[in-house]
Amino acid sequence: MSCALTRGRTEGCRDNQGGVRNVYLLKYVDYPFGSIALNGQEVTSFPAATLFKYETQDASYSETISNDENGVSFSQNLTFTLTKQDLLTTNELDIAQRIDLRYIVEFNDGTFRFGGLYNGAQITSITINSGGSKSDLNGYQINIQGSEEISAPFTTLDVISENNFLLLEDSFYYLLETGDKIILQ
Repeated sequence: MSCALTRGRTEGCRDNQGGVRNVYLLKYVDYPFGSIALNGQEVTSFPAATLFKYETQDASYSETISNDENGVSFSQNLTFTLTKQDLLTTNELDIAQRIDLRYIVEFNDGTFRFGGLYNGAQITSITINSGGSKSDLNGYQINIQGSEEISAPFTTLDVISENNFLLLEDSFYYLLETGDKIILQ
């Protein structure tokens, strides 16, 4: 059964699962025209880059479509929580909020979408929390926003792997860079 809009939609399309599993951040680089290849709404090729994986809690992604005298635009909003405060993470978030980013959102249903693909995105707010009781959040609430001329395209893990992304999965995930070297402490 097709869930395509051109063929209508039935109750069979309600078998999806919401929520965000992981967020992957990468530094925005202004690549030459044609370096990023799309097939409709899917990224099929992307230049080699370093990608940092963040396991998230209470994460959500939304996209708002606006059509006005300037044309169609897609406002993208990603919000997520990282637990446990520490000096290194605070320093790295301070650096990350000063640069433009791209990000990939991994949803609980196994799909991936690229945010900030052509124009980049920015960390617009970081809230550092330490609640009043032991069960309250001790960590960071992060909001990333961007605006694009196209909807956040889908991608697959194969496209990510084939283009030499570095998936850091064995410890804490920090955006640490010194030139071309990554320092993990």
